[in-house]
Amino acid sequence: MPTRRLVLKAALAGAGMLSAPAVLRAQGKDKITILTPFAFGPNFIEMMNAVSGGFFAKEGLDVDLQAGRGGSQTLQQLIAGKAELIRISSIEQMRAMAASPANLVCVSTLYQSSTFHMVSPKSKPIKSAEDLKGKTVGLVSVGGSTEIFLDLMLHKVGIAPSEVKREVSGDTPAALQFVNAGRIDCFICSINVVVALREMNAPVEVWSTDRYAPMPGQGYVVTREALEKKPDQFVRILRALTGSVNELITQPTGPIFDRAAKIFEIPRIDNKQELTAIVKTSAEELWLSHGRDNLMRNVPKLWAEGLDTLRASNMSKETNPEVFYTNTYIDQALKS
Repeated sequence: MPTRRLVLKAALAGAGMLSAPAVLRAQGKDKITILTPFAFGPNFIEMMNAVSGGFFAKEGLDVDLQAGRGGSQTLQQLIAGKAELIRISSIEQMRAMAASPANLVCVSTLYQSSTFHMVSPKSKPIKSAEDLKGKTVGLVSVGGSTEIFLDLMLHKVGIAPSEVKREVSGDTPAALQFVNAGRIDCFICSINVVVALREMNAPVEVWSTDRYAPMPGQGYVVTREALEKKPDQFVRILRALTGSVNELITQPTGPIFDRAAKIFEIPRIDNKQELTAIVKTSAEELWLSHGRDNLMRNVPKLWAEGLDTLRASNMSKETNPEVFYTNTYIDQALKS
C-alpha cells in the first residue's frame, strides 16, 4: 500500500520552501495513520494538502496518509485498529454498522451531496435507473460505495440485482474505454472523473445517484472507542483538515497540487486545468452545497434522508440517524 513515509525522504530532498519545513516539523509529533478510500486521486487533495501544506504538523500530528483500495478494505483497516481516521461514504458507514457491531461515527462531512454519478455514452444513453435492466454496469470496486448505490437504485425501481451485471472499471476517465470496447454499457464514478470527461469534451450522459438515493456524500469516520480515548487529537485532526479545505477554496490550486505531488503520486498531475476544475466543481457542488455555515459539518436532514433510503431497501433496521454522526468535535475545531 502506498504511504507517505515511503516517499518522504525523496520528497524532503526535492520539496520547495513551503512544504519541506512543514513536513520536517512533523518529526517527533503524535504518529497517526489516515486512509483515503481509493488511491491518491485529486478528489482527496484536502487530505494530501493537510500533510504537504503542514496543517497536520501545525497541530502536532505526524500523519502517515495511506492510499486505500476501496471502501470495504478501508473500513476493515479502521475497524482493525490499523488507522485512526478514514474518509468514506456515509452509505458504506451505515451499511457496515448494520452488518456488524462496528461502533463507527462520522465526525465531519466534506461532501454534502453524492460524489457518484452514472455515466453512459450519448449514442446509447442510460437516462434512468429503469434503463439498467439487462445492462452491464462498471463499478469503482466490488462491495464498495458504487455497488451499494447500484443496488439501492435497482431496488428503488423494482429491478432485481441479478438482472444487472457488474464489472470493475475503476475510477478514472479510462472507464469510458470499457464502454467503447463493449465490455460495459455504463459506469458509476466519482465527480473527478465526470470533470475530466467534461474537460475532454467526451459525449456522455451524466446524472447523480442523489436522484434515487439522497444522503451525505463522504466524510471522516472514526471508531467511538478511539474517539473517547483521545478526543483532543481528533479535534486537531479536523482543525488541520478544515484549514486545508479553506486553503483550497481561497487559494490557487495549481501550486497546492505541485506541493502535494512531491510526496504523493497524483494521477493526471500534468493536467492542471483539469485538477483545478475538479476542486472548483467539488467545492461548489459538494463541499458547499448546503451553505458555507455547513462546511465540514454533518447536516442532520441529510443523514435522516440517507437512513430512510436504506430502511426502504431493507439495508438497515436502525431508526435513529444520530447514532451515525456527531458534530461535537468539528464544532470545537471550527471555533478555534
